[in-house]
Amino acid sequence: MNTLQSSDLNELAFQDHKLNIREKFKRCFSGPGGTISLGLIIIITVSSIWVGSMTFSSSNISLLLGYLAIPLIVGVFASFSLLAGVVDLSIGGMVALSATSFAYLCTAGLNKWLAAVLAIFICLGFGALNAVAIVVFGANPIAATLGMLVGIRGLARIIARSAPSPRGGGIRSVNDAIPMIIPGLNNFVLTSVSFVPVLFIGAFILTMGAQSFISFTKAGRHIRAVGGDITAARRAGLHTERIKFMALLSSAFGASLAGIFYVGQLESAPVTAGNHMEFSIYAALMIGGYSILRGGVGNPTGGFLGLLIIATFSNFVDNKGIDVRAADIFVGFLLIFVVYLDVRRGGDAFE
Repeated sequence: MNTLQSSDLNELAFQDHKLNIREKFKRCFSGPGGTISLGLIIIITVSSIWVGSMTFSSSNISLLLGYLAIPLIVGVFASFSLLAGVVDLSIGGMVALSATSFAYLCTAGLNKWLAAVLAIFICLGFGALNAVAIVVFGANPIAATLGMLVGIRGLARIIARSAPSPRGGGIRSVNDAIPMIIPGLNNFVLTSVSFVPVLFIGAFILTMGAQSFISFTKAGRHIRAVGGDITAARRAGLHTERIKFMALLSSAFGASLAGIFYVGQLESAPVTAGNHMEFSIYAALMIGGYSILRGGVGNPTGGFLGLLIIATFSNFVDNKGIDVRAADIFVGFLLIFVVYLDVRRGGDAFE
């Protein structure tokens, strides 16, 4: 009798153990970490089969990291507003506004550093308008920032078309783009250490800095608290409105930096800079563990890995010579998929 009971207990324990393994495996691949790992494995595997050894060549990796650098800067700063519970859809327009404003001021003969500072302050001004509408007047963040996106893209187009001719003559504007060569900026953006672009190294350091800020500082915990439960945050004495305001300014600041870097990378300031970036950035942040259902979840490392998936797929599309619009299709379906995952996992944090 005792032997039978012992045997039964061992069998039940064994079945329990198997169930636990299955549950852990399922949980692993239903969360953000599993989603990212599986997505990267699939894309890299398909790329290595269809493209071959070029996938892992230093020149291709350099191209991939160069493509990733500027969106990563935007994503890091945009993630602060998402953590605070605010979706900022105007970031793509802010990139275009920064690029065209910077190039316009440079062609007008202004000092390049001063032009960059003014372009940043212009974007911060519009970011403050977003914050006033959302935080002070209680406007819906998606509606307010979507309206801002449309408005500032139109403003960027007006700026590009009215740009003065560069010193020494030349074409004023071509296809809504201001030609602009700034040797110091161009060299910085295009320089590499071995095969790793300097701009990517800076963006990666920024990501790790943001990760440390969110994980280990009181201010980072306050941002999470405001996004996770604003009522509890208010009861705890946090300045919730100020935190949301600053988070939206942070989002605008990151986009303004990106616009200036795009001028260095493209040697012009097109009004299409940052086009559709808001969707690819948020798709990447969500697959990396952030949530648009509520704030307070996600971290910059997860956002970086989410952006890496999109950059890897775009790189694969380029290498195969497929229509570049396929990348937009991928991002569109990816956004739908991650919204579904976000609902399923209830906004769980990236682990």
